[in-house]
Amino acid sequence: MGQMEKAKPKVAIIMNGEMYGQLMTPPVARALAAFAASVRQAPEGNLPQGELAAVVGDCDAAMTTWGSPQFTAEVLERTPNLRIIAHAAGSIRPIVAPEVFERGIVVTSAAPIIACYVAEMCVGLSIMLLRNIANHDRAMRAERTWGSLAHKPAESLFDLRVGLVGLGAVGRWFARLLKPFGCEVWAHDPYLNPARAAELGVKLVALDDLLRSCHVVSLHAANIPENRHMIGARELALLPDGCCLINTARGALLDHQALIAELKTGRIKAALDVTEPEPLAAESDLRDLPNTVLTPHVAGPTSAGRWHMAEAMVEELRRFFAGEPLLYQVTKERLATMA
Repeated sequence: MGQMEKAKPKVAIIMNGEMYGQLMTPPVARALAAFAASVRQAPEGNLPQGELAAVVGDCDAAMTTWGSPQFTAEVLERTPNLRIIAHAAGSIRPIVAPEVFERGIVVTSAAPIIACYVAEMCVGLSIMLLRNIANHDRAMRAERTWGSLAHKPAESLFDLRVGLVGLGAVGRWFARLLKPFGCEVWAHDPYLNPARAAELGVKLVALDDLLRSCHVVSLHAANIPENRHMIGARELALLPDGCCLINTARGALLDHQALIAELKTGRIKAALDVTEPEPLAAESDLRDLPNTVLTPHVAGPTSAGRWHMAEAMVEELRRFFAGEPLLYQVTKERLATMA
């Protein structure tokens, strides 16, 4: 190596075998190898917390995803060269302890890459609820009928007023996908200024006004302590008759007992991709309510699309070590408001 040649970084890939196969496709692996001198992969299966420091060792960077263990203060003491963590998934709260930011380690996340897929799911769930698709399917399969007259007066997403509780990456994508439907989009987000909302073509309103006035309400707020059960009995009572409530964010945003009580009146409908707890309890009343659509936390990328997250994080690593600005960096301050 020449005296002025810069050493290539060492990268640890903290993924189990299944996730590695979905994320680190040959093109992604080649892109990483083009600028990284040494790549260490975690063993098959989820890596135990106590072994994380041994795998990362003297690496300069780590790539993580769902199921990766947390970088705690104890791990950081044994990984002195670590400069960046690139998370090829969404929320990085389970992955990085506060000490990661305190030590100046850069964190970046593929959450914005996931956003379009979740927003796509929101469109699909909206249409399912409005057009009573699940009820017609159940009637034709279980009841062996030509559908139920009770479900045939359906509604359309076109020209509806849709309310977004939170206007982060997913909320912005959902607003974008609603444009061809001619929807009037309202949003409640205490961290967004009105000028930015106007740029997005969204009307910024108080939460109560949104709940009272929108026929589809979709939750995209951050899963932080102050937002726990932010939609409870009082808020649910504000929803207009026939309102479609969608949650693809986190189950903790919704008071499920209050939701079940409101759903039992038949006044509203709900589509839940996330619940509290997860998995949803087998005996939960939500499983039996006909005005509810349930999916098992699958709103994120399809298996075929997951490699885009790793591709984005490899590019983030390349940019970092090339001294270029990152596209998806997560600061400690930004993390406090992320969904």
